[in-house]
Amino acid sequence: MKKYKQETGGVKEYPDDYGNWIYKFDPNTRGIEWTIRQNIWLNTFRLFVSIIDVTINPKILGGISDYITAATLDDMERAIPQFNTISKTISPLLGTFDDYSLNRVDYCVNLYLPELYDQCCKPCTDMQIMKLLKKSDIPFQYREWMKYDDKAHRKKSRDSSFYLECNSARINCYSKLMKLIEQSKENVEKGYPPIPQAILDDARGIIRFEIQCDYHKMYALSKQAEEAGNRNINKYEYLLSPEVSREIVNSFWNKSIGKGHWYSLQHAVTLIRSHNFNAQKEDRLIQALQWVNQCRSIPRAKELFPGDSDTFNRTLKELSNLGINPVTIPQEWGVDRIWNLLETYYSKIALDKLALNNPISL
Repeated sequence: MKKYKQETGGVKEYPDDYGNWIYKFDPNTRGIEWTIRQNIWLNTFRLFVSIIDVTINPKILGGISDYITAATLDDMERAIPQFNTISKTISPLLGTFDDYSLNRVDYCVNLYLPELYDQCCKPCTDMQIMKLLKKSDIPFQYREWMKYDDKAHRKKSRDSSFYLECNSARINCYSKLMKLIEQSKENVEKGYPPIPQAILDDARGIIRFEIQCDYHKMYALSKQAEEAGNRNINKYEYLLSPEVSREIVNSFWNKSIGKGHWYSLQHAVTLIRSHNFNAQKEDRLIQALQWVNQCRSIPRAKELFPGDSDTFNRTLKELSNLGINPVTIPQEWGVDRIWNLLETYYSKIALDKLALNNPISL
């Protein structure tokens, strides 16, 4: 455990595991934290250099006290002047926002279930949706984050999230309500006040899908920006543009949650049979659905599949192309179909824009 050497005037000073000194500046303004690392080791030589990292929440830094909604590019326009003002109060040597490159960006979308309920037979709770999401696929080179549970005597993931990680990015799909409830309980256990009920009520029904892109992923995206003609240091207009954000979210959603819709097993089988495939293909698709249902998740089904894994993976892809998510809805829920949440979200945005551009006059 690190111990602070000094903590005065909002500055925390401590050594890291490699003997480098870390200085953290936590200004009175929320939504920003500065970290300066000095005397970095390079092989066997100590270089007297400083690396400056800044972590910001654009919405909070821009003066909007909202922990529920996701930040947008518009929030950056308000946050950047505040960023530059704070940097000057610390030291003019810190420069301005334009002097920094983006080494990590968290792309996310909030899926508000009450707005999507008309797409299924009856409303589903945050917990039910998370149970479906947590059965989703784990892409190659990713692993699910888990921690040791003292009661279960084994490693477990949180009920509130489906959290996957690799060396360059993390996929975090979670219920805002369930996560805040867990955090509130932890606050009470540590002697802090619980999260106000009003905030919990605002978080109800929100499923956040978040992609945390680290340096290697951001470097690749920055190269794409350069190829598109953007030669700025941080390229934030490109990296945080709606087009790039949507591309990132879509890509990681499809490779983990999947492109298809959720169906009950019976409804999915009926749908497959309606295509009039030959008997062999029909049986293969139905058996794959039944196997995933029996194994209770796609990763477990892949791990335990007794036959040819390439054929099974190809079958799962075929189901996805048919618009069927291999994860099926439990029969006891009494729900036959839940449309793909992300697809439904984009459809709703398109309809809202259409209505805004073409108002109906009475």
